[in-house]
Amino acid sequence: MIIGVDMGASAVKLCALEGERIGYCGTAVLYDEQPTTFQHGRGGDVPAMLERLGLDAAEAEAIALTGLAAKNSGLERLGRPLSYISEPEAIGEGACWLSGRDDIVVASIGTGTAFVRAKAGEYTHLCGTGVGGGTLKGLSVKLLGLEDMSRLNEMAMRGRNGKVDLLIGDFVEGYGILDQEITASNLARMDPTASDEDWAAGISTLVLQVIGTMSLLACEGSGASAVVVIGAMAGSAPSRRNFAQFERVYGTQFLIPEHSACATAIGAARRARCV
Repeated sequence: MIIGVDMGASAVKLCALEGERIGYCGTAVLYDEQPTTFQHGRGGDVPAMLERLGLDAAEAEAIALTGLAAKNSGLERLGRPLSYISEPEAIGEGACWLSGRDDIVVASIGTGTAFVRAKAGEYTHLCGTGVGGGTLKGLSVKLLGLEDMSRLNEMAMRGRNGKVDLLIGDFVEGYGILDQEITASNLARMDPTASDEDWAAGISTLVLQVIGTMSLLACEGSGASAVVVIGAMAGSAPSRRNFAQFERVYGTQFLIPEHSACATAIGAARRARCV
């Protein structure tokens, strides 16, 4: 068994690989009232997390760490060899393995978003943006008083972003390849009848369209054939709807593989075999 740990700015993702099989994959976000806390960028008690999940670090062939807070995991006290894997390597390896593709741009949506070029086992960080899951949560808390992202996703799927966004159809019947439902300006419609669900749809659309647009530009600039989207937000219903629209309009394939939330932890575990 190889344990992979991705310690990002606001969550810990864990996996256990048994050969080519994923034995465990999940997000271990433990809040301040719990005995094993994880605070923004400052690490946490990963040994306690593993114990709580029934993963025995003593039985692991290797333990691989990646992410912003990888040096603050607490795993050093176990006395086991640790492999530190760079984030571009872990992101690229995990996305390629899960998607079965090796000529891609990876959009890794965490608190912010990183874009990695992956081709034939080579992984290069292209660019990034501060717009990501942290942005969405901040807007949700400020505008809707809502911290629960699952609840926000449900509301966004019931809402209409066209109640808070200006759309192409508000001005013309179409604009080149852009149809009437494409956003012309995010959050620019001052409609007093817009509901909380409409605002949830609007802020979700804003964040996801920024990520989608940057993904397209990264593909165009690097010559990649497709985008693989990973991270905790990747598999949400609003994400799937947004990237399906991008694929339909622009013709670039957007793939969201199974286990996308833990792709970077999985990539770290796989790269540890080569260290």
